[in-house]
Amino acid sequence: MKYLTLLSLLFAFNVKAETSSDDLTLADEAIQAPTMDLEGQYSVKEEKKIAAPKKVIKKLTQSDRLKMIRERLEERNKIMVERKMEQIRFQQELALAHKLEQSMNQTLKAIDSVKN
Repeated sequence: MKYLTLLSLLFAFNVKAETSSDDLTLADEAIQAPTMDLEGQYSVKEEKKIAAPKKVIKKLTQSDRLKMIRERLEERNKIMVERKMEQIRFQQELALAHKLEQSMNQTLKAIDSVKN
């Protein structure tokens, strides 16, 4: 949530630097801009519990049993890969936000040095 606030502030400063419109109008636009629900995007989805059928009418053959176990393992692997991809994506977004913050700081310093 801190990053979202920081990015919105940096965006407001960037808009201020690029245009010469009224400061209050820019501040109002930044405040009223729609926000993203970061916690909702990164929340862990509920996992489907994959279990063997509770009532088995006939005995499973060895091949049926192996097939069932393979399906359960594939589903677990799929969930694990999705989690890992989400973690990597989140870390990359944090790194990108950090780079954007540094870029905005350099822009602001350049603007300040030109004004002085």
